[in-house]
Amino acid sequence: MYLHKLIFQFKVLVDKKTFTSAAESLFISQPTLTQNMQRLESELGIPLLFREGKKISLTVYGESLYQHACLLDRNYQQALLSIDAIKHSHRQQLVIECGHAWSHGVLFHLMKDYVRLYPQIRMVIKNSNTTLGQQHLLKGECDLALGAIPAAENRIAAINYLPIFTTRFVLYCASDHPLARVTQITEAQLNQCEWVILKHESENEEFNDPLLCPVPPEKVRFEVYSVSNAIALAKQTQCILALSIHLEDEARHRGLCHLNLAKNIPSFETGIMYIDDVLKYDHKKKFIETIISSKSMFDQNDM
Repeated sequence: MYLHKLIFQFKVLVDKKTFTSAAESLFISQPTLTQNMQRLESELGIPLLFREGKKISLTVYGESLYQHACLLDRNYQQALLSIDAIKHSHRQQLVIECGHAWSHGVLFHLMKDYVRLYPQIRMVIKNSNTTLGQQHLLKGECDLALGAIPAAENRIAAINYLPIFTTRFVLYCASDHPLARVTQITEAQLNQCEWVILKHESENEEFNDPLLCPVPPEKVRFEVYSVSNAIALAKQTQCILALSIHLEDEARHRGLCHLNLAKNIPSFETGIMYIDDVLKYDHKKKFIETIISSKSMFDQNDM
């Protein structure tokens, strides 16, 4: 139990990023937290972190321990939720984080049968990018994440990754945009344009999507969290908007034009990510099976 306590304090320190903030959150003094981290390193016989002024960075050992600490905390929180649900007869819950390509059409189409089979389940659906979705999986803040599947070397051992379909970004603009009728748009021409950036609700910091072409910060005119608002702004202004190809019908229906690039943005796999403990719950396992069963439909129509 002593090590569990130190590992929990280590997790809080990494989450809060500074000793001062972590100590306040834990209601202990900063010197006590510093000593406890030294004790933890001594007990494990490995260095866990480096201090860089007021901030910290993790060693390779620290990165590994942090992932396991998140899993320990996740199991603890899940245990409390399960007990609370039994105690108060709450509805069982399913928390999903997903990108706009999923939430704006694909997901709700796939959910029809599941919702009918499990009318008692309370579903919480949040927009999130893949990086944050994986972090929230580890922390127990969501049950499933739907989004871009990272390259093998960037995957986290505790997370299961199942690709479902292939997609890519497509660029759009208003019909009167100077580039609307250009047949081979270059990167240099794009760099002169202003952009509408479609972000996710959980993105609190700057996040340049690695699956999209780089967008200079000074060229971002609008930053929005709604697909509908993003399309409306792109139509009303001379700004470029990037959307998943699975949203092409909506973009065209609402009057946007597909930009013809000299070099297409690469395709990438998107799918479902989860941690093994969700398989203990029938309603969560069934949702995973529902998504997996849709793979054949996408295989026939991959973009």
